[in-house]
Amino acid sequence: MFRIINIGVLSQNKFWGETARMREDISATCTLLEIGGQRLLVDPSPRREVLEKLLFDRAGLRPDAIDIVYATHWHGDHLFGLRLFEHATWLMAEAGIAEWRERAPEYRHLSDRFTPAEDALPTGVELFPAPGHTLALAALKMETPWGTLVVAGDAVMNREYFAAEEGYHNSVDFGQAAETIRRIKAAADLVIPGHDSLVLNRK
Repeated sequence: MFRIINIGVLSQNKFWGETARMREDISATCTLLEIGGQRLLVDPSPRREVLEKLLFDRAGLRPDAIDIVYATHWHGDHLFGLRLFEHATWLMAEAGIAEWRERAPEYRHLSDRFTPAEDALPTGVELFPAPGHTLALAALKMETPWGTLVVAGDAVMNREYFAAEEGYHNSVDFGQAAETIRRIKAAADLVIPGHDSLVLNRK
């Protein structure tokens, strides 16, 4: 089972004719996965007070009902609500943790709390390496009754970037970003982008 808790917002979208930052209160898409009796929250955004209300309004849950928090990558807009879940296990791909420590050492107090996800995800949830936006971004993949789902984080910013097979303007490698989107298109029936709602991938 999966449920979108928050639909993310982009600061600007070139496909809407925007050439400068248009929105200040940005957030990332936050998704709840329920599998094997565990509740896994992907990319805990938006900010704490908003996320706490959304979690209750959309899923009937309090923060202490979340077992695992998974971050697709280390950018702050994907972590705004992280501190709501001090009791939970915090996971990120091992390479993502290392990249975070290298690129933002001032947040070592947070990155040190994360455990490598490689052997810690619930059975049925797989890491899906998705470089381009950052070098170590890792999406999640799982089977659902409606087909294969990829929770992409910023490997897919929104439906327009997905269709164009293009990384966002702050991607570190646009070639890798495009190749990652093509791999996601080949693997997934359903895609949850980093800053949009569910996308149906008609292959």
